[in-house]
Amino acid sequence: MKTKEQLLAMKNQIEAAKTKEAEKKGSLHYQLIQLKEQYGCNTIQEAQKMLDELDAKSRSLQQQFDKGVQELEKKYDLKEE
Repeated sequence: MKTKEQLLAMKNQIEAAKTKEAEKKGSLHYQLIQLKEQYGCNTIQEAQKMLDELDAKSRSLQQQFDKGVQELEKKYDLKEE
């Protein structure tokens, strides 16, 4: 059988876990509000979709930039040695 001290320690651990859970739920709620206000996303899935689209656009723009730099290097013979 568990001693009184062991039971109290377990009770304290449970209370601490409940507190952490409440904090995490509050943090998640706040982050979801920020997603909606700042980016118009109502769900994490919408935010992920937006992130994927922005990432694809960023990669495309980087490729265009790199191509332009290569064209300029070739046109003006600016290739580094």
